[in-house]
Amino acid sequence: MADRISSGIEGLDALLDGGYLAGRNILVIGGPGSGKSILGTQFLVNNIDDEPSIYVSLDYSKKTFLDDMKNFGWDFEAFEKNKKFIFIDGSSIRKIPQTKSVDGVVYSEENLSLEDIIDLIQLNIDKIGAKKLILDDLTGLLFRYPSDAQRRSAMLHMFDAFSQMDITSLVISEATMYDIERTINTEEFLSDGVIRMVMMKDGTRSIQVSKMRGVSSDNKPHPYTISSDGIEVFATEQIFSS
Repeated sequence: MADRISSGIEGLDALLDGGYLAGRNILVIGGPGSGKSILGTQFLVNNIDDEPSIYVSLDYSKKTFLDDMKNFGWDFEAFEKNKKFIFIDGSSIRKIPQTKSVDGVVYSEENLSLEDIIDLIQLNIDKIGAKKLILDDLTGLLFRYPSDAQRRSAMLHMFDAFSQMDITSLVISEATMYDIERTINTEEFLSDGVIRMVMMKDGTRSIQVSKMRGVSSDNKPHPYTISSDGIEVFATEQIFSS
């Protein structure tokens, strides 16, 4: 049986029949306030002494991240000092690049490219022996790839690079639609797994493992809550009864 790595959430591990497969790329999709970053951070903080972690932020400042995570009792400053955690600020990749045309060819003056992000991740993996990675969030990165072909190529390159790094990654993405019926995005086909987090109209929070390669998972929507302890998934309860 392939190695499993806990999500850090007991109820979610139950849905995953024990946890994520180590070394896989998991996409976490949800609307604003659904708790995507918390779910990712809870994954990092679990067993962090044995599994050092990296958090790549494309829109979250380091100070805000550290302050917010302290509200859950997670002291990432201490983890950083003990060389168990590294925060990579990739926010400049979200800036709209300036372009210029020379002899009909359009050039982009980027601040930070996808390749730069991948190189930074590899450099920092080597520094602390990281086993877990969060990329938060994909929406800002894909802003630079307007066509489906460019988007697919970028995602294939990124997921392949992460796989070669032998790291378990959670890639966070903003949902363009928040209800049950929605369009499936390219990155969902390319990832090893997809977890959807939805806020229902009545305020109920729903989490669903809609895809997980190599894992016998529960694909039904289940309720979850967010408290000062983080996310709790109620694996024995369902949002919709059959």
